[in-house]
Amino acid sequence: MSASLHLDLLNDDERFSSSPIRLRVMVPLMGFLLVIGTLFGWSFLAFQAHALSTQKTTVETDITGLKSAHAEILRLRQQEKEMAASLKQLAFYRSSQLKFGASLARLPEVVPANVQFTEMRVPTPPPFMPDPKTPNLGPTNTFESVSLRLAGKAGGDRPTDAVNGLLKALDNNPAFSNLIHHAEIPKGAFRQDTARGAVNRDTLLFEINCTCQPRRFQ
Repeated sequence: MSASLHLDLLNDDERFSSSPIRLRVMVPLMGFLLVIGTLFGWSFLAFQAHALSTQKTTVETDITGLKSAHAEILRLRQQEKEMAASLKQLAFYRSSQLKFGASLARLPEVVPANVQFTEMRVPTPPPFMPDPKTPNLGPTNTFESVSLRLAGKAGGDRPTDAVNGLLKALDNNPAFSNLIHHAEIPKGAFRQDTARGAVNRDTLLFEINCTCQPRRFQ
């Protein structure tokens, strides 16, 4: 049996690995690739941050513009609501108009010759007081009372009969029924005219209050 002897005269740094990959080459290469990857990652993050910042600025600008547009829309909607309320109120009053002209044009037919009017007036109804917490959308009641006041004087031989005849005509004549519901002389409103002394002692002053058909808001 023979024995073989091997003599190794290489230093450790002179030895070559059987692997095709050299560590002293790969370590710097991996370090370089790591640095490149890190720089690329930071660049990507910086680009993303810049894009997000730009997008944020754009969104904030859009929001500011939308706030102005939203405020304008709210203003226009409030204006539209007020105009609609005004139109509704005008429609209420348009539908509630009473036709005085045709009836008053027939008035000379029933006024005796010895009767003279000194006043003809439609008293203003009490003012409408809306709730300050709610918008004014027109009358809250479905109707409004209307009256007509006539005042004058009657002379001649039978002034009392003349005034009573006028009162009866206003209260019962079909020519006035579409306007006047009831006519009456208030208590104390039929009296002697004493303003000019005893010369006109036969002249009587009178007032006639007419309750007209109500104004209907519908």
